[in-house]
Amino acid sequence: MLLTVPCGTVTVKRKVREFLREAAEVTAVEEVSGYVVEKSGSRRSSLERREEILNVALSVLAERGYRGASMREIAQRAQASKETLYAWFGDKRGLFEELVRWQAERVDAVIAPNLDHGSDDPSEVLRGFALELQRLLLGERSVVINRAAISEATSDPTFARILATQGRGSVVPKLERYLEGQRERGRLEFEEAEAAIDAIIGLAIGDQQVRRLLGVLPRPETEQMEVRAERAARMFLILFGREDGNIDDTGSSMNGLEGRS
Repeated sequence: MLLTVPCGTVTVKRKVREFLREAAEVTAVEEVSGYVVEKSGSRRSSLERREEILNVALSVLAERGYRGASMREIAQRAQASKETLYAWFGDKRGLFEELVRWQAERVDAVIAPNLDHGSDDPSEVLRGFALELQRLLLGERSVVINRAAISEATSDPTFARILATQGRGSVVPKLERYLEGQRERGRLEFEEAEAAIDAIIGLAIGDQQVRRLLGVLPRPETEQMEVRAERAARMFLILFGREDGNIDDTGSSMNGLEGRS
């Protein structure tokens, strides 16, 4: 038995037993600005539906800012009911806090695997880290979320605190474990991990993120980010790499500087 019910501005067919599961028939068409959800013939899982709604919320946030964004517009553009949004996220702040967590999940999924290669050449691992960090922090999604957090920081710093906790708080512990592991293997030399962490992040990002947030810097091209990542890894190893060119038990040089200009 099928039941036709209204869901936002679109009529969606659902089986009665699946009515409460929000398995709406939709297809997402994604752009950072102007994200829309269109009717389709395939059912979406609740996880996919969450992704669609969060993409719509991100698009509205980019266009309207936090204060101008409304749950009603997000619901309409996501082809969902306001009741669904309130049930899933609580309120507008809850929805945008979920956006922050969503971005943190993405950061963790990209950054963490790169830092798990403790036995690999530090120059390659650090280059990969610097490249992915740029891609994430200088991308449109990150810029939109950070601008929203900054705009609300004076009136309500909750959003900014969550961003700081979920963002830096997610990446730094993993980076610290990796760097300390390399120090234990004799590949790096530093007294305080915090100084080494600040160095690699600073070398990778510099003032690019601030300039992106101010709107005076377009997103760098991939080639530009790759060059900067290479330079960041090389300079980091000049600062913190073992001067004796420590050799591990495989007999390969591990200070990451050989053959580099």
